[in-house]
Amino acid sequence: MGNDLKLLVVDDDQMIVDFAVCILESLDYAVEATTEASAALRVLEQDQNHEIRGMIVDLRLGKAPDGAQLAQDALAMRADLQVILTSGDPVSLQLAGQDMRHDVELLPKPYRRRDLAARLSRLF
Repeated sequence: MGNDLKLLVVDDDQMIVDFAVCILESLDYAVEATTEASAALRVLEQDQNHEIRGMIVDLRLGKAPDGAQLAQDALAMRADLQVILTSGDPVSLQLAGQDMRHDVELLPKPYRRRDLAARLSRLF
């Protein structure tokens, strides 16, 4: 299903990162993961060949910038990047989504494998 696509997962909760990585690998995606926005931006900067095609970003990261700002910064760097924003707070997720590009997907937590797979199928 993943067709050799590589994704970047960013969440400040390591258990969520591990969960997402497990799901994505089961869907045949290659995965990079981090718990910090600054590290995610470094990963994208170093991705000279644009192997990373998408990001799954938690809206509320423990340190600044938050997930919405990270998504906007990442999209400014890489207009071709596909983004899924996640959050356990559906109201905040909807509000953040209003300031994003129309193709940014919103995924409420907790999510299941099929939920993530459905969002990814819309993007790729």
